[in-house]
Amino acid sequence: MGIGDKAEASVRSYVAMDREVTYGTYTTNTTALTAVEALSCSFKTNIKSIKLPAITTNRGFSRRVMTDKEVGGTLETYGHPNESILVLVSGLGGALSTTTLSTGAYSHVLNAGNFGSSIPSVCFNVRKGSAQTWRYSGGRVNTLKLSAEVGDMLKISADYIFKDSTQVSDDQSANLSLTSHIPFSFEGGAFTYSGVSEKITGFELSINNNLVSDKNARALGQNTLQVLPALRRDVEFKITQRMDTTTTWTRFTSGTNAAAQLVFTGATLTAANTNKLTIDLPKVFYQTPDVELSSPDEILMSDINYDVVVDAPHTSTGYDVKVTVINDVTTY
Repeated sequence: MGIGDKAEASVRSYVAMDREVTYGTYTTNTTALTAVEALSCSFKTNIKSIKLPAITTNRGFSRRVMTDKEVGGTLETYGHPNESILVLVSGLGGALSTTTLSTGAYSHVLNAGNFGSSIPSVCFNVRKGSAQTWRYSGGRVNTLKLSAEVGDMLKISADYIFKDSTQVSDDQSANLSLTSHIPFSFEGGAFTYSGVSEKITGFELSINNNLVSDKNARALGQNTLQVLPALRRDVEFKITQRMDTTTTWTRFTSGTNAAAQLVFTGATLTAANTNKLTIDLPKVFYQTPDVELSSPDEILMSDINYDVVVDAPHTSTGYDVKVTVINDVTTY
């Protein structure tokens, strides 16, 4: 057959990932791969090129060289109690610590950090179509977004930058399976501000790690990244809420700060525990709580942005964002 004679359906693809022990070193332990129920995956490889502008006898370019290899893309998936842990870890860049709550229930605390913990990076095994498989190594998330709104599921979008990629014969579909647990939905969501429950219709949390992947992260003699350091982390948080009091305006004008928390609860694990995802933002300030009059036929809604800062800077316990997940997985 010639090129383009067949058709491959993306629905036959899979996305699987694992933690790396050393940045950029692909993990070959196939039984450790975690299947990810991806909505989309735009991972791809680009090699930059230069057409040399030398003076020749012809008006056209006559020589071309290949330069930097750039690997990256966005993974979009549901917020899942089991399958989303490593995605969240690679977006927060900190340590993952696990404790046993009871038989069949485990708490995993995901801290924000500098990608220098026991999980410095992650790798992916991605089959595109029914037969072609790629390995992506040295993956870190530049921007991580979590969002949910009424009538929908909790969703995660992770913009990855990788060190390298290879196209290999490495189909791992026989080693992959999805759990019976379903992703978190808006029905299990709850929002609190300063420990008091408030009604919201949606939220978006964005964590920008500001990864450096330009020429300063490269070296002579290699066309791939040599390092992938993170600069200042910027956490942005926004909620959508009905406007029915002036309380938020008062908080805004007075410069009040407090802790915000989002909790998503799922299926029952044990008598005392359920699948649960908790996002803690210990210190937030109101930024834009005012409401617009956009139409005479709408409910007054506020899109409220928050400034998120570290609660206790210059200490070992201070943080700006933390995620805790309870599920039935013993370790990652």
